[in-house]
Amino acid sequence: MSQPERQPDQSPDLGAELRELGQQMETALRSALESERARQLQQELLGGLRTLSEQVQAATKAIAEHPRLHELAERGQQTLHQIQQSQAVQDLQQTLARGIAQLNEQLAEFIKRMQSPPPATGETTRLDKDDS
Repeated sequence: MSQPERQPDQSPDLGAELRELGQQMETALRSALESERARQLQQELLGGLRTLSEQVQAATKAIAEHPRLHELAERGQQTLHQIQQSQAVQDLQQTLARGIAQLNEQLAEFIKRMQSPPPATGETTRLDKDDS
């Protein structure tokens, strides 16, 4: 312990003991991180990550340059174009547009009613006779 010796009847100071524990842990971690083995591990890890990155880039490039991928992309574009040109899709688009237009009109009318002042009412007429 780095503190002065305690008297046998004196209880330990928790705060001082925790401070010393923290200092000891810091020293141990610094020693471990600054050791030669830690540097070697760090270099091995960085080298492995570089190699992995290079392999992933090479695989991605090979896949992107594969003729089958270009063929599939072209087929997808053709199919999309055919779908967009079909009568069913055009009919669906027109139906949706008409439905949305009607909804917009109804919402506009609702907003107009909500924003207009309430109608003025005339004098209230009592319908039952008060016999008092």
